[in-house]
Amino acid sequence: MTFAHGYEFDAMSRRPLYGDVTQRLVDICEAPEGGVVADVGCGSGLATELLLERSAHVGAIIGIDPSEHELAIARDRLRDPKVRFVQGRAQDVESLTGPVDVAVLSNVMHQIPAAERGAVLAGCHRLLAPGGRCALNTLFYEGAILPATRPFYTHWLRAARAVLREHGTDLVLAREAPVAMQTLTPRRHEDLFADAGFSQTKSEEVAYTWSLQDWEALCAYSVFVEGATGISDLALGSEALIRGLRTTFEQLELTGVPRRWLFTWGVK
Repeated sequence: MTFAHGYEFDAMSRRPLYGDVTQRLVDICEAPEGGVVADVGCGSGLATELLLERSAHVGAIIGIDPSEHELAIARDRLRDPKVRFVQGRAQDVESLTGPVDVAVLSNVMHQIPAAERGAVLAGCHRLLAPGGRCALNTLFYEGAILPATRPFYTHWLRAARAVLREHGTDLVLAREAPVAMQTLTPRRHEDLFADAGFSQTKSEEVAYTWSLQDWEALCAYSVFVEGATGISDLALGSEALIRGLRTTFEQLELTGVPRRWLFTWGVK
């Protein structure tokens, strides 16, 4: 994965759609009075900000992310004594913070290799106090794409390739599948929680409609651009995806494209 300055997730995180999705995750967390919350993979701090707004009763929030570019945005965004940010990976969460009451993974799990996801949840479980809760969401899982929307993705890919070919290049197809494509079923996500020691594990799938502007914001994120195109030129990859997207929306006469998000959680 490539985290690049100027291509942070922040553009997507500021979309109302993403705020709605993150709000649902925050509601699931049920942070206790005076508790400590770990926002694992906090990015530019949207979930951290919502946790602070909706859970003003918590004692502290620790935001953790591997990208110093994202953390710089988060630190500018949130200047509150209850909040601190730490650079590090979800895989190393145990070494980055002390005991917590809630662990949140907002759109993080699909960026972790499938073979390491169970270990991340096990690490979160060990961090939690008895009765603590861990919750995650992801839009890359088996079931995210509604069957009726598949023509949209096919058309978009074809249109993006046409743009790249105008520049004398193409999608890089002969490569290892992006980590986000290592998708798991909702049941498998629940199993990972159970295997990590959690009880009361549950999953919920919710469909959200993406506007053209929502998709364009995602196309400004380095990890998505790299994963979707396989090319290292982020500016060109982003341009191709956005131009292909606009062509697709126009030609298919779309106003929005629904896609499901998965929410999974468990209690220690």
